Amino acid sequence: MRTELEPVIREYGVVLDDDIVIDEASHFWADVSAPAVSDYNRHQVTRDLPLTFFPGVRSLSPTPERVPGTSVTPIVNSSKNSWGQTNRNRVEFNKDHDVPGPNTLMVLALRRPVTPDSATAISFGPQQSRSGVAKRGTKGAPAVVAGRSRIAVVGDSDFATNSFFHIMGNGTLFLNTVNYLAAQENLIGIPPRTHDLPRVNLTNRQMKGTFFLSVVLIPALLAVVGTAVWWRQR
Repeated sequence: MRTELEPVIREYGVVLDDDIVIDEASHFWADVSAPAVSDYNRHQVTRDLPLTFFPGVRSLSPTPERVPGTSVTPIVNSSKNSWGQTNRNRVEFNKDHDVPGPNTLMVLALRRPVTPDSATAISFGPQQSRSGVAKRGTKGAPAVVAGRSRIAVVGDSDFATNSFFHIMGNGTLFLNTVNYLAAQENLIGIPPRTHDLPRVNLTNRQMKGTFFLSVVLIPALLAVVGTAVWWRQR
């Protein structure tokens, strides 16, 4: 699926992979294609950020050739139990075609003016591009930009829609990103005033543990204790 933004983000050294990230260990509710993330790379955008999730997210990779004057920082990655699923008809890891996790889900890219004698860039991500290992920029390359610019690239846009904006930390991540791109870093981490009821955000694994503890284990213990007391008082 093409977004028509591929040429733009490629100029910043980022490639949108043709896959869907699957995480069977940490996901939102019962949807394994909605990875849930609570452990972020250190950055002001993700500081003190609660759990976020990304329905149908695609992974990101560096361009095969490093783009001169670019610096890319991954800030959101899926867990090591995830992978980039290329077969849309069957959820099963294929080591020959799929990309093992952790997969990069969101990056912040910076592009600076370059001179013919300074063509360097920074690669990113725990995984390599499918096209091969990123290479150094070519010396003597022409200038690629007139001024410094920032972009944020996320493999999913649904996380910031009305359906998911107010769930967990999705809205906070979106607002922090907008403030960072607008060079309003002093506003990062300042949430808007809301009257939402407080909620406890749990991953799928935490929900299963809570269910087992409250519905299975505790009632079973009470039943055993009650049976033992009744037996002794017979």
